[in-house]
Amino acid sequence: MSTRTRHAPPSQDAAGADTIDQDSPGQDTAGQDAAGQDAAGQDAPRRTFSVAFVGEVDHGKSTLLGRLLYDTGALPADRLDLDPEAGGLAFLLDGLSEEREGLFTLDTTRAVLETSSCRFVLIDVPGHGELLKNMVSGASRADAGVVVVDVHEQVAAQTRRHLRVLELLGVRSVLCAVTKMDLAGYDPDAFERVAAQVAALAAECGLEPAGAVPVGALRGDNVAAPANGPGGPMPWYTGPTLFEGMEALAVRQSRVEPPRFVVGGVLESGGVRRVVGRVESGTVRPGRELAISPGGGRCTVEMIERFGEPPLERARTGDDVGLRISGDQPAQGAVLAPPDDLPRVGRVWRARVLNTGPTPFAPGRPCLVRTVGGGFTGRLEAVHRRWETAGMTPLEDGRPVGFSELAEVRIRLAAPVAAEEARHCPPLGRFMFCDADGTALGPGVIDHIETDAT
Repeated sequence: MSTRTRHAPPSQDAAGADTIDQDSPGQDTAGQDAAGQDAAGQDAPRRTFSVAFVGEVDHGKSTLLGRLLYDTGALPADRLDLDPEAGGLAFLLDGLSEEREGLFTLDTTRAVLETSSCRFVLIDVPGHGELLKNMVSGASRADAGVVVVDVHEQVAAQTRRHLRVLELLGVRSVLCAVTKMDLAGYDPDAFERVAAQVAALAAECGLEPAGAVPVGALRGDNVAAPANGPGGPMPWYTGPTLFEGMEALAVRQSRVEPPRFVVGGVLESGGVRRVVGRVESGTVRPGRELAISPGGGRCTVEMIERFGEPPLERARTGDDVGLRISGDQPAQGAVLAPPDDLPRVGRVWRARVLNTGPTPFAPGRPCLVRTVGGGFTGRLEAVHRRWETAGMTPLEDGRPVGFSELAEVRIRLAAPVAAEEARHCPPLGRFMFCDADGTALGPGVIDHIETDAT
């Protein structure tokens, strides 16, 4: 039997994430030791990286997540007595009795897995087609995806739908976990077939295929430990484990993020004013000048604070922090960004929206769009095209957009808003499309923003 080519990106040292600085892509961060500490001896801030695990029901997604947490020592405190041989891995994250009795995930659940360089938020989303809204809400803040496919069942309709939803939510890359390899006798040809299917489908959906890993979750094969060692069941697989593939994804995506800080509010205490919010993308450092959008103005970051901690040397993607700033004061909902790399400000969006609720929508409807910066009123001006999501089959023009249908739309807002095209900065390019009363109709992504000069 010939050695198989690796189906995942080249393995990178887990400590490598500590040497990647979003301000200087690909450049080593000076002054950090192997333990991830800076020159002052403080722990270097770890990046938060959210990964959505998606796939058809019964393809082994929950079992795989349970095994990943078990093998990396990240079990929740109330599950430390779990016996993986007793079949409890699949229910590790299921908090509802209905989920355990029904043998499938009903709602989205999250778990945290921390390394010296990264804080992974693992999102287990439901696989049933009827739970599309739950899937969308769970994956709405994902940075990357792991698509789970049973080696026997191969790609299913819900697999296709989930990949299209991930792209719609601004996810760029997906890693494939081909599960239940033990039940297929660890057949390399069966793995190759599924890996090729998923790679082709991901590319068709506009996603970057980041590789495929053959796994056996019940035994832990290639989940966090390799299965190609002496006596291992998969000597033909030379690529990284699933966990190593996730680490490589986190390192690679950290190199392409423009710095974006969204203001959640302004607090004043003891005569000190702090701008509080979230780093939605990139890195923010003390001493950096940032421009305020919309409205103009500039400010300089004097100090970065987080409750109960000493001042931070930097804040990374996903960090909720307070900034002490000098200069102009931003309002709630404003975006702080480098003066030479600003978000776009406009009131007309060309976007794609997925209807995940029972209410159809049509042009002329008053609407509310919710972004990371807040809620903004507007009107649905046009629906240009509609598709059925599983196969992207074009649908008849002129009809309202129904459940599970994807639509290309034009939205006119009541006032200019600072946002991004999703391909440039996914967190600022995502939104929730709502009725005028705030009832969520479905998620959307911005494809183009018409500015005053457009």
